[in-house]
Amino acid sequence: MTIVERGGAASCVTHLTAIVCLLVLAAGWTFAGAPESAPAPGKPSSRHFDPRRPPERELLTGIADGFTLAAVGDCIISRPLSPMLARDAGFAAVVKVLRDADAAFGNFETSAIDLRAFKGFPQAWSGDWALVAPPEVARDLKALGFDLLSRANNHALDWGIDGMRETDRCLDEAGLVHAGTGEHRAAARAARYFETERGRIGLVSMASTFPEFAEALPPRGQAPGRPGVNALKTRRDTIVTPETMQALLKVRDALQGERKECPGPPGEAASTRGPGAAGKLPDPLELFGERFRPGDRPGYHYVADPIDLDENIRSIRQGKQHSDLLVATLHAHEEGLGCDQTADFLRDLAHAAIDAGADAFFGHGVHRLGPIEIYQGKPIFYGLANFFWSDIQEPMPANLFEQNRDLLTTVFGDPGKATDADLTALLNAAGFQDELVFQTIVAVSRYDGGRVSEILLYPVDLGYGMRLTRSGVPRLASPAAARAILERLQRLSRPYGTSIAIEKNVGVIRPL
Repeated sequence: MTIVERGGAASCVTHLTAIVCLLVLAAGWTFAGAPESAPAPGKPSSRHFDPRRPPERELLTGIADGFTLAAVGDCIISRPLSPMLARDAGFAAVVKVLRDADAAFGNFETSAIDLRAFKGFPQAWSGDWALVAPPEVARDLKALGFDLLSRANNHALDWGIDGMRETDRCLDEAGLVHAGTGEHRAAARAARYFETERGRIGLVSMASTFPEFAEALPPRGQAPGRPGVNALKTRRDTIVTPETMQALLKVRDALQGERKECPGPPGEAASTRGPGAAGKLPDPLELFGERFRPGDRPGYHYVADPIDLDENIRSIRQGKQHSDLLVATLHAHEEGLGCDQTADFLRDLAHAAIDAGADAFFGHGVHRLGPIEIYQGKPIFYGLANFFWSDIQEPMPANLFEQNRDLLTTVFGDPGKATDADLTALLNAAGFQDELVFQTIVAVSRYDGGRVSEILLYPVDLGYGMRLTRSGVPRLASPAAARAILERLQRLSRPYGTSIAIEKNVGVIRPL
């Protein structure tokens, strides 16, 4: 050992010291102030975490073996239905499936308010119902077996912010866990949790279809946040062939070509116009409120808002860190060009949600069944269709009658003669006169060893054509109807690599 005196300080240099330094460097350690390599994008560096509590472990599925999760789609319910169980065996059989599961999920797409005491009012917007149900439906859904409800959808604010708050309160009092609405954006985005004997379940609820006024906003500066739904905004581009783009360009030039002077009053010939654009196709072309882009074949392309996407993916990741199993769900009316085509952004979102930790992804909103995909061993249901589809809607606000005055005049002569039921029937005939709207499933996923081991698909018939008091109530489908439902699901899911077996009128998926 050599001791060298320097300015009153002692330095000790030994072979042992040198060896220790070499070992430190070989192990990849860094000294204070030394540069540190950045972690891979999207993955936090683990060197600052407790080695006995690695962050990646919190994203593992931790639910106990044998856990079952039942999932259904849109619950448009307008009255308590439990009294029907004693006299409707088909309905009772469906409810048994829900009750037998450890947890049951659905999309609550109405408002639960008592109009006799409610101080709010319907939020008028163009072309849709203001759905409403009495507060008792919340307790009834709990009695029917439901535990988890998504609330982010286009009907959450049918009765304004007061209706949203009152509905949330009713669901809370009934013991139903719900997500997707809140007093500001962070609250609407946040995961909510359901405690079960087999583990803690998280739920993040999003909506890409919603009226603009319903979007929850964050506070900024002195401006407070706005209550509403967890929105995932999208922009749609319509893809057309170059030939169609040329035709659209001619229409644009005819309507919006160069003007040397503005036209006169309506009915008077316009002044001289220029020839309009020619040559290179515009990309995009904005016309009639749409964005058109050229492409090889017609279709729709959706782009999700990057802020909404990033914040929701973070909510999903945090929700999974704080739960044993996380469900992500989206209410979307957006589709591809054709009723059986899933919107392209929906698949990207579902994959990103699972990559962030979600154990299942449930899509709903288009009112018809969509394909099923198994991604990274986890289920994605792109469309769970309807579960309750009540055509008993009473009362309906005046603006809906006024918006449909011409239709009511054509049918009744005097539009004042039409009842709420009459208007509902006419609107349904225009948009939902389709047996597929009344066909659905209850999907039950079983988890073993931290993964989905089996998915059972119970075909359900909602009674298309029955009287209003019986229509829209879920019942186990007849053998013929069950086969039709399951064979359609087979056809829709095959392009996603999903194999669905049919065993005793039940669809079965066994992920590898």
